[in-house]
Amino acid sequence: MSRKVRVLMVGRHFWPHGSVDSAAYLIQLAQGLNRRGVQIQVCTPRYAASWPEKFWLREIPVHRPAAAPRSDWSIGRYTRHLTQWLRTNASSFDLMLVDGIREESMAAIEAARSTGCPTLLRYGSRGSLSDQHYWSTSRTARRCGTVGRMADGVIVNSATCSRSLLAEGYSPERIIRIDPGFAAGPLRSSVAQKRARRSLAAINTDLHVDPDARVAICMAPMTRDGGIQDLVRAAYRIVDQVPKLKLWFIGDGPHRDWIYEQLRGDGVRASIAMPGSFCDGDELFAAADVFVQPDESGLDYFLPTAVSAELPIVSIQRDAVRSVLVGPASRESTSTLISTGPVPGGDPAQWVQWIDQPTATAFTESIAAVAANLPMYQDKASMLRRHWIRSRPMVSVIDEYVEAIERTIAKKNRVRGGDPTEVKS
Repeated sequence: MSRKVRVLMVGRHFWPHGSVDSAAYLIQLAQGLNRRGVQIQVCTPRYAASWPEKFWLREIPVHRPAAAPRSDWSIGRYTRHLTQWLRTNASSFDLMLVDGIREESMAAIEAARSTGCPTLLRYGSRGSLSDQHYWSTSRTARRCGTVGRMADGVIVNSATCSRSLLAEGYSPERIIRIDPGFAAGPLRSSVAQKRARRSLAAINTDLHVDPDARVAICMAPMTRDGGIQDLVRAAYRIVDQVPKLKLWFIGDGPHRDWIYEQLRGDGVRASIAMPGSFCDGDELFAAADVFVQPDESGLDYFLPTAVSAELPIVSIQRDAVRSVLVGPASRESTSTLISTGPVPGGDPAQWVQWIDQPTATAFTESIAAVAANLPMYQDKASMLRRHWIRSRPMVSVIDEYVEAIERTIAKKNRVRGGDPTEVKS
């Protein structure tokens, strides 16, 4: 009788980095695969010397053998330590599932040479945050993209990502399309919102809001070139236009202090909260009234979760964002999750408040329009949630991951000349 498949998931961020989109998605994916009977273990770096090298997230073992890189000079040391650990341990697994085609993928593929463990990579992010864009930043980064071609399979989440890999010389037979999924979370209610706000205020007084206040939440990374900068520049006008609105900037980044000083200098600090990172964002989504999507970040977990939480969406117009909220214009994969033809009951594009250009005026007008007509936009959010949970449920995404894992292992076994249905004992 065959045993359960054993998978080692490798990623730069995992718990407790729940405010990092890739980490939140990996946590969701690991738990989903575990519920489907896949034996999951996780390898991720530790970000402080005091962090233990191993712990358990519920029933999932998490290994932290290497110190996280803090700058370009330490990335080589991190990669060497990770490679050494994978060489020692990868033979205990049937497959390595690696998040991103960066240094972790190089370490996994190098370890696979000596252990024979199949490698399945997940193409990371989109647009200016994508792996392809990262490959253009340095010679070492470029090597990540080159080495990634040696993987047994690469998972992409859109046709655009697939075309990017084909342009980089990746084999089309190794590219696997799995679109983002939407989890069926609890329905919104005023009782749940009040409970979540009380809980958050007890943790951090900056998150206290009056009963009649509106909360707009943004979870974009706090970087120099990110879309959050456009929202920060619009903050003064937004607060002036909607006095009872509170803006919550969730997460962290290298320019967090600059953003804080900028907002304080604009005199809007009383209407702004920057509470840092959270291990779990469920209460944040439950407490909010509006979700602001200012760039192409957060498309794996945060934006789908905002849809599942029935939050009205104010979003910048970008192809990558539209592919999540509206879907592709035409069918470009064999995925069964996205239907062709007209959408029954309406068009998802009409259920989102779009921003064509990221100007202060556009952000102000869009957020003010939603705050002033919140019941109408909540109805739109409800329709958007209902459509995507029916069309692209997260349980189907997990099934596709399981299928991709089993297919990759079977293909590797065929190459070795073994039984394609067999896993290592």
